[in-house]
Amino acid sequence: MSAPAKSARVERAAAGLALAAVIGLLLLALATALDVLLRYVFASPIRGFVDIASLAGAVLLAACFPYVLVVRANISVDMLGRRLGGAFKTALDRFAALVTAAFFVLMAWQYVRFALEMRETAQVIPVLRWGVWPWWAGVALFIVLAAAAAVLTAWQRQPEEADNE
Repeated sequence: MSAPAKSARVERAAAGLALAAVIGLLLLALATALDVLLRYVFASPIRGFVDIASLAGAVLLAACFPYVLVVRANISVDMLGRRLGGAFKTALDRFAALVTAAFFVLMAWQYVRFALEMRETAQVIPVLRWGVWPWWAGVALFIVLAAAAAVLTAWQRQPEEADNE
């Protein structure tokens, strides 16, 4: 399989994951509205919802990172690169992609460590008494996928590079 075909496949997978995460975030927002309604109208909130919402939100947001990195939608400031020209801009973009990849690799390492620590110490959600480590393992998994996406995209040519040839 050619590199562009692999890249397109990775982008489609990341887009599917991000779409599922955004749908999950919308459902979480609806559940939050329902919890608020139940809380103020009937004085009966959804038991443990605050704990679940914070953990689910972390998992769902982390699931969006791979897509952001694959399509290079992260924020960048390229005033210097535009002023200094093509080769310098390409070098700056490559450097920024490598720094981003290094950041996500370090973050993945720390989230994996954190999830394992939560498992070892048997941390639980206060109200429902559910273990928190599976939630943080989910976050860690998506950060690992984001790190892999960042490493892959760091070595791919920027769209502007192909246009300049």
